[in-house]
This record gives sequence, C-alpha cells and structure tokens, in this order.
Amino acid sequence: MKRFILTIAFVLLCITSAFSHELTIKAKSETFKAGEPFNATVQSSHKFIVPEEVEILSRVKAGIIEDGKLIESKLKADEENLCIDFTVKPKDLSQSVILAAIKDGETWCVTNEGGKTGSRSELEAKGLKVISANKYDKYAKAILNTSHEDKNYSRVLGHPLEIIPITNPADAKVGEFFHVKILLNGQNYNGPVWATYDGFVTEYESTYAYYTEAENGEAYIKITAPGYWGIRAYQTGLPGVKGDYDHLNLRAFLLFNVK
Repeated sequence: MKRFILTIAFVLLCITSAFSHELTIKAKSETFKAGEPFNATVQSSHKFIVPEEVEILSRVKAGIIEDGKLIESKLKADEENLCIDFTVKPKDLSQSVILAAIKDGETWCVTNEGGKTGSRSELEAKGLKVISANKYDKYAKAILNTSHEDKNYSRVLGHPLEIIPITNPADAKVGEFFHVKILLNGQNYNGPVWATYDGFVTEYESTYAYYTEAENGEAYIKITAPGYWGIRAYQTGLPGVKGDYDHLNLRAFLLFNVK
C-alpha cells in the first residue's frame, strides 16, 4: 500500500511539473511601422523566454489587440526554434501595441496508468482509474511601443486571469516599483506573483528574479534591471466541469520592455 501511495505521489509530481510550462510572447523586432508587418513568437517553456516546446496550434490563438478585441493571426509552428510564429500589422502607432496569446488547455488526468490526455469520463469509459483531472488555460499579453503619453497600455482585455499595468511601461525605471492590477474573473486576485527578465537565469527552470503577493488585486514589483520583463500569476483549483475535469487552473503573463 505504501509503495502504491508513493508511486501515485511521484506521478502527481511529474504531471504537475509537466504543466509548469508558461505561455509567453516575444516580438522579433523592437522597431515598428504603421501598416507594416512585424513578426512575433508564442513560446512555451519552464524557463523565462527560453522556448522549449511547440504548443498544439489548434489550441492557441494569438494576434494584435485592436479596439479591445483580438485580431487573430495565422500561426505557424517553428519546430527548429521550438515556438509558434505569427505576424501582425499595427494600424496606429500613436498608442502602445498590445499582443495577446491564449491557450485553451487540454484536460490532463492522473490515472492508474500514468498521465493521460482526455476527459475524466472518456478515460473511465476505457477502464482507467482517474485520480485527478485538471484543465490548464493560459493567457499572455505583451505591451510594446509604449510612450509616456499613451493610455492604451492599461486596457483590460477580459481574460479570466489578467495582469493589467497601472504603471506605464514607458515610465518603468530600474530601482523603482512597477504597479499592477490583477483580476480573476473580473474580481480582485489575491495570491502569488512572480517577475523576472530576459537573461536573469537560463540554466534553471521556474526561477524568477522577484516574488510578492497581490492584495486586493494589486501588486508591486521592484524593477532590478533593464530588459524584457515578465510578470506571472496563477490560480489553481477553480470549479471544473462534471465528467470532464475536476478543476480549472489559470495562468497569466504580462510582458513589457524596461529601458
């Protein structure tokens, strides 16, 4: 019995680790021209902005935000560089450019035969014992081409878990705090918040430069270096869908440049 419990615990640990891939966005250029296309990537990895796997294209949407709505781009898998490529054409560069990516997560189950994709009911119909069933939805938002006068950076997109900058990224300075608002299904999020920047650590997984906790939906991150920053939050254990998954888990990333 003890061996069975230890085996299940090990499987749960492995499955949880597999789900720690984070969804992020990075533009391939920092120069933008109105009406002209520029390229960006959707990345999935355990290490910040170090791509490690190509997400399933049918489960990902990405593109530019115009008038508060996502204008979807055609996605292309880049197996060599382990990312998804997409192209956008900003119409108006008098305001910040917002890119967004959404992953509709699969249902993953821990079973008596290990980790499996598929709903609880589907796997149980195959004779498997389902120990847990979880769905992981992911949201990423990159704010680019910011200016000191622009207010577009604070636009709320309505993602179930969303990090909204209160500090204008154009005003972010090394040594100062970056203020964000975090909403969970439209309500204040209270929970863990991580932040890091490109190049902080490339050797180790799930390693961040800064940690804090949001209270009443607000958090403050101290900017410690220039570069491409990411702020991350997640919520686990939300109600599931009977017969499909027991719990819904949400992950969100906000990305921006600090000069």
